[in-house]
Amino acid sequence: MRQKGMNLPMRDTLQDLEAYKELFRGGGRGMVPCLKIDHGDDNVEWLYESLDIMKYLDQNMSSSRKSG
Repeated sequence: MRQKGMNLPMRDTLQDLEAYKELFRGGGRGMVPCLKIDHGDDNVEWLYESLDIMKYLDQNMSSSRKSG
């Protein structure tokens, strides 16, 4: 994320019990890393695999660069 100049909110699920509860309720697993993607209209996607997260961020950065 830093290499791409992205500033995403980070939450420590070991120190923040509410963050852990949200992670588990929303995605069904308490593991990290996890990327919560809010698509709007109550459509939330939870990515747990590092490679899937990196791929999503890479595609998201690419599309925002083209449109910005």
